Amino acid sequence: MADEAATTRSRRALLTAAAGAAGALAASAALPLTAMAHDAQDVQKEVDNATTATTTITNSGLASTALAGAATGDVNDTDVGYGVQGTSLHGAGVFGWSVSAPDPLDGFTPTNTNYTGVFGGAPTSGTNTVFGTGVWGTSGDVGVLGTGDTGVYGIGSIGVIGESVSAAAGVQAIAQSSTDLALDVQGKVRFSRSGRSTIPTGKSSLKVTLAGVSSGSRIFAVLHTNRPGRWVSAVVPVTGSFTIYLNTTVPGATYVAWFILN
Repeated sequence: MADEAATTRSRRALLTAAAGAAGALAASAALPLTAMAHDAQDVQKEVDNATTATTTITNSGLASTALAGAATGDVNDTDVGYGVQGTSLHGAGVFGWSVSAPDPLDGFTPTNTNYTGVFGGAPTSGTNTVFGTGVWGTSGDVGVLGTGDTGVYGIGSIGVIGESVSAAAGVQAIAQSSTDLALDVQGKVRFSRSGRSTIPTGKSSLKVTLAGVSSGSRIFAVLHTNRPGRWVSAVVPVTGSFTIYLNTTVPGATYVAWFILN
């Protein structure tokens, strides 16, 4: 009898424990996911992961991306979000660098990037085959678009470089109306298709050879030596050269400056 009573009590205890575990599991399933216990160091989805230290993701895999964000949104492009969003109250919203971080001695600090949406940095490459690029934009339409009171502002030994790979312009300046300025230059201007040549003594003309000149080129020339009674009477362009004509011969070597508009 004693053994049968002990066995009965053991079975009753097991059934009671099993029922309690099942009730706890059902209760936990009914709770919101955010209320379930979790490791405080885990990053959770669809919640604000409040932290007081930097969260870092390091990926040492070959040709792999450390962090990617994709927003698929609406197929009709009427209700979409951003793939990645970065904000800051007192520094750049997004900060990215390549190879090595910018040197604070060069003026880079988070404070100096205040009111900057995106900051990109890269050191000089030190080679002739590639150059360091802080921010690179590419597109079949517009690679980089700047809008504002000043659309694009460049500072450096060369502030802005525009290079054309076709017959189109390397830099194009457009005025919105006939009263607006398309180009405003403050300071000296240098044109590669301009120069100064010498008309020899006793000559009244000079041929200048220059690649790219055509019969439709607009060329202007003026004497740079004081020769009373002498002046440029015509400039005639042909393919690959142009000839400057004076009204008469010169008594000595005479400078003439010229400029090609197109």
